[in-house]
Amino acid sequence: MTTQLGLVAAIVTSLSGVSMHAAQDGASTAATRNLIKSLNDASLEAIATVDPTEPGAFVAALHIKGSELLVVRASDRSVDALAAHVAARQFRDVYIDLQATPATKGKVFVMDSGADGLPADADQPANVDVVYEDGTRQTIFNGARAQKVNDDEYRKQLRDADVKYTRLLTLLNAAMVTHLSAQQVPRLS
Repeated sequence: MTTQLGLVAAIVTSLSGVSMHAAQDGASTAATRNLIKSLNDASLEAIATVDPTEPGAFVAALHIKGSELLVVRASDRSVDALAAHVAARQFRDVYIDLQATPATKGKVFVMDSGADGLPADADQPANVDVVYEDGTRQTIFNGARAQKVNDDEYRKQLRDADVKYTRLLTLLNAAMVTHLSAQQVPRLS
């Protein structure tokens, strides 16, 4: 168990350095690719974990094969129930509970169409992605012209969203490492 926690801490630490330059490098693209591969390798459609930056906050993802990756981060009053779902590897239940939570403060929901990260090409994105924050603010990433904002403002919105999304994906990738390593550890009967 200590080895697994150390491994997760090392991964989170190494991946967290990505956040400042995330949008410049399209970090959410690589992080999404890693998460999708891990989910497919484990034959999972969902993953969830605790967000260590805020008590009571969790992050969950649901992969709809061939379509999109849905990622939600939220706080919920049912911390014990959510923690029990995570421990029992009932990741889809965590995703559903986080989507249904009435708490909107700090809630982030990313609809990653194509499950390919946020668009690195701000002018001609391959897919339309949407980021919801705090339950009220919606940002659609389908090009600056379509949003009728100047290029600089659009790129700033994209960069900020990519940093946030990459952080969530980093937590989920670390959770996948923990899940996969727990499957490989022989259990004593």
